[in-house]
Amino acid sequence: MLVSVPTTDGAHLETLFRAHATAMLRLATVLTGDRSAAEELVQDAFVALVRQPHLPQTGTELAYLRRTILNLSNSRHRHMAVVRSHPQLAPGVHPAAEDGAERRHVQARVVEAVRSLPGRQRDCMVLRCYTEASDREIADALGISVGSVKTHLHRARATLAPLLEDLR
Repeated sequence: MLVSVPTTDGAHLETLFRAHATAMLRLATVLTGDRSAAEELVQDAFVALVRQPHLPQTGTELAYLRRTILNLSNSRHRHMAVVRSHPQLAPGVHPAAEDGAERRHVQARVVEAVRSLPGRQRDCMVLRCYTEASDREIADALGISVGSVKTHLHRARATLAPLLEDLR
């Protein structure tokens, strides 16, 4: 469902959407593991941007969108944890049928390992590896210092190494 929201700077927002929607969708897909949920997150992030009383300063829109997608994804994960803990209230989410391809198995293991990281480490790692964001861009998106980004990335790599060692 597409929402049309009037804005005073529609051309700028349309350009922003055309230029970055695919990258934002990749980020959301990695975070959720579900293409349709990812599409909803991206749409919600752009709608949130449009609904801001004052648009973020030019050049900071990507950080705003990334942070919004991370926050929406975290909310979705919390919701899904509640759903899984109360199966009698809602049917369980069933994983897609395994197609047997080794590549998909490896990708699934990596994504699962990344999702198991603590919040900040996961957010930093996803932004670095799946959106190729720089330390500064990650820091801006998360509202933390560049030094914190480096620390979280280092810890994330140290945690992931033994989990994924057999994939080398």
